[in-house]
Amino acid sequence: MKFTGHAGCILLFVTLILACSGCTTVKTGEQSWWPEILSSSSEVNVYLPDFSFAGYKWGEQPIPQLKPTMHVADFGAIPDDEKDDTEALKEAFRVAHTVEGPVVLKFAKGRYILSDILYIDRSQFVLQGAGSGTDGTIIYMPQPLNKLATPADMTELEEYLNVNNKRQREPDRGIDERFSLYAWSGGYIWTRKPGEPAKPYMSKYYTAPRELAQIKNGLRGSQVIEVDDAKKLHVDQIVRINWYNREGENSSLIKHMYNNVPVSVGSRHWESPEMALIKQEVTVSSINGNLVTIKEKLMHDLRAEWYPNITEWNYISEVGIEHLRFEFPFEEYFAHHLEAGYNAIYMTNTAHSWVRDVSVHNGDSGFISDICANVTVEDVVLTGRMYHYAVQFGDCYDMLAKNIKVDCPVKHSLSFNTGARNCVFTNSLVTTAPSLDQHSGANHQNLFDDIKLIENDPSRTFFYMGGDGYWAPTHGAFSTFWNIQVDFKFSQPDQLPLSIKGVTNGPSARLVGITANYPMEISYGPESYTEGINRSGIAVTSLYEYQLKKRLSGF
Repeated sequence: MKFTGHAGCILLFVTLILACSGCTTVKTGEQSWWPEILSSSSEVNVYLPDFSFAGYKWGEQPIPQLKPTMHVADFGAIPDDEKDDTEALKEAFRVAHTVEGPVVLKFAKGRYILSDILYIDRSQFVLQGAGSGTDGTIIYMPQPLNKLATPADMTELEEYLNVNNKRQREPDRGIDERFSLYAWSGGYIWTRKPGEPAKPYMSKYYTAPRELAQIKNGLRGSQVIEVDDAKKLHVDQIVRINWYNREGENSSLIKHMYNNVPVSVGSRHWESPEMALIKQEVTVSSINGNLVTIKEKLMHDLRAEWYPNITEWNYISEVGIEHLRFEFPFEEYFAHHLEAGYNAIYMTNTAHSWVRDVSVHNGDSGFISDICANVTVEDVVLTGRMYHYAVQFGDCYDMLAKNIKVDCPVKHSLSFNTGARNCVFTNSLVTTAPSLDQHSGANHQNLFDDIKLIENDPSRTFFYMGGDGYWAPTHGAFSTFWNIQVDFKFSQPDQLPLSIKGVTNGPSARLVGITANYPMEISYGPESYTEGINRSGIAVTSLYEYQLKKRLSGF
């Protein structure tokens, strides 16, 4: 293993060559190795977040298999009749929102036509198709979102784009246009909690959530918090813990989030002291006087100078989108940030929910999200022309994506976006121009785990830095890359090792078991921990699965 210092980026010379095919498990006869970072006897004390709480019900329960309670056909939505089904589907949704108890709205096999947004505004609501293949349930959306009336939910975002002069400028193509509202927001299936913003952008629109308790202390990695008064809290309540930066540019909270590594930090970190810089959605497990035990582990210490408190979070839960295929007409991708809005699913203010067995064809974005927690996105396939996002976790916590196949070009293949915390991508494949994307904006402690990448271009890097400089650096401390397997599909270059550029300004990353079929030289940001680069046979092929099994077994 290797650490790098403040002065420069790491330089890893890889001396072993690994053929990537089939390397997610230790092969018979292959010499396996145990990562030192997991060893209690390690001479170096290296912090590694616990990612095992990600996903629906913290990974402890399977996603439920539910039977239909309603059928869209009963409202006049008939597949394959070439008629627009929007009004029939809206009526089905309207009725579903009036029904007491769980609703599972069933779509038959065949093709439905949708020309407006369908909102899910309640808990216990599942959209259930008959399969995500071309012979399953197809929802076809013939026009992009920017051809529809602009939703009221977009008012704040629109002003934010205008005030901050967010424009895509490509002089060589004659492009100078304001960013699209739908570049990273909005979808034809849109979950939301009525009255709650999809995502806060500007202080003028911000309303502080109801405070439930002030926090006196707590330690990173612990599950016990001392509060001033626990009377407003109760067991099984999902609440939000907040950390505030009221110390300005030289804040101790900023230093803590970036592990005391001297990196250049953007102004957004101190411009809105009334808004939490870091937040964590947690579940109350028990209360003993003013000692509160939570289900999840604290991401950070809780210190008086960060004014930590517990506030209310209003959300919906037990929402499912499953066994569906979303199709859009082929339209050549125009430009980055100017997407028309061929977006399938947008989740906001949603907890303990799921998307499974879903495919998207010819989209701008497949799945995007904000202000969510513990949502599992699994068995999702994306195909067709260029996308902006395949699967994106925005301002979210404990999200889990597994068995994702990105089989098309995408600007940001697998994305931890602004505000993502403790989220996981695992057991996934990207076949075209892969990018493991991290967007600046206090995203930190996220995990890319057991990912296969196929790369055809020797000039590219699969480490992607996104976002604006006012939210720099690209990520906070402890972003983790585990068992990343790269298959370079081009002839062996004359000059080896291959030079792979990592994130230059992301501190204290963990890179373990990154392998390829050609030797690589990887440069990554300051204070990175590296181990097992291009060393085949890692015994723990999935850190997420390892941590989950370890936690559930009680070790």
